[in-house]
Amino acid sequence: GYQPCDPQIICNRVNHVQTCLEELEELAAKRRKELEDSRQLWTFFQEMEEAEAWIREKEKILAAKTCGRDLSSVLTLTNKHKTMLGELGNRRALLHQTMKKGEKILAKKSFSSVGIQEKMREVCLRWKKLEEVTGLHQQRLEDALNFFQFSAETDDLVAWLQDMYRIVSSDDFGHDDYSSQALLRKHRAVVDEVEKHRAAVLSLRKQLALLAPDHRQGVDVQIRVVEVEQLYGEVAEVAVLRTQWLQDALAVYRMFSEVHACEVWVDEKEQWLEKMEVPEELDEVEVVQHRFESLDQEMNSVMGRILDVNQVVQQLVDGGHPSSDEVRSCQDHLNSRWNRVVELVENKKSQLSSVLKIQNFLLEC
Repeated sequence: GYQPCDPQIICNRVNHVQTCLEELEELAAKRRKELEDSRQLWTFFQEMEEAEAWIREKEKILAAKTCGRDLSSVLTLTNKHKTMLGELGNRRALLHQTMKKGEKILAKKSFSSVGIQEKMREVCLRWKKLEEVTGLHQQRLEDALNFFQFSAETDDLVAWLQDMYRIVSSDDFGHDDYSSQALLRKHRAVVDEVEKHRAAVLSLRKQLALLAPDHRQGVDVQIRVVEVEQLYGEVAEVAVLRTQWLQDALAVYRMFSEVHACEVWVDEKEQWLEKMEVPEELDEVEVVQHRFESLDQEMNSVMGRILDVNQVVQQLVDGGHPSSDEVRSCQDHLNSRWNRVVELVENKKSQLSSVLKIQNFLLEC
């Protein structure tokens, strides 16, 4: 009694199954889309939470950071801050990507926009505040770095000036002409160095004016600048005095050298004059007379040197040289011996003149 199925029934069943499968695929696709949207949403919130946590961490670090106590610590903190700026740049790029994800989620309108927009606004505000705090901290570090560099340079300048003061206030003026000249050459080089540092001292107040108000208004730093200026003034003043002292010492040693040379000549002529006996023969008298003519030329030359010595002595005495008494004594001794030689020469000339008169008288007779 088998009756075959109506083909239409089979077709209807197949169409029904096909329709059910299509509905299932639509539901599955919809579910997949909803799950993907949900995943994107919670990924967005998770990344936002991570960003907020990172921001809070950096805020705590910046709140606890100091600007250092000296140049070394400021440089260390500056290097760490540069590292943090690099991290900030990387985190800024990640946050920018997360914000784009949030904008895409809002554009799909799959979820309520209130929570997403609130989170984006909140994180943006915190990020902006972090960048402001970071910028302020960087400025404080730069201000501290400028201040400690200024302090270090000032300390170096003070140390150099103290060393220069020790050099220019030395009481070593040499022990002879050569050593005094050598000291004077060295001192002139020191004076040139002092003059080269004048610009550095004069620029201190300009550098101070460029510091942050909290640093430049400090009493200690202002006092320090005044101390440097005063110390430089003292060094420059003492350097000028030492130049004069060295020149005076050189003049004294040269004067002593000249006096010694003159006295050697005086000794020689004095001994010759004292031992010389005026001859009685006319020929011998003429020979001696020629010798006195040569002696007159020598005496004129020596007289010029003695006058120069007297002039130098007068300058040293008028300048209040500490060796004025010794110099004056040396001058008096040289002048005394010179007068003695002049007196001996005059006596010998007088004797020669008398002998010549006698000889001439005898010849006439």
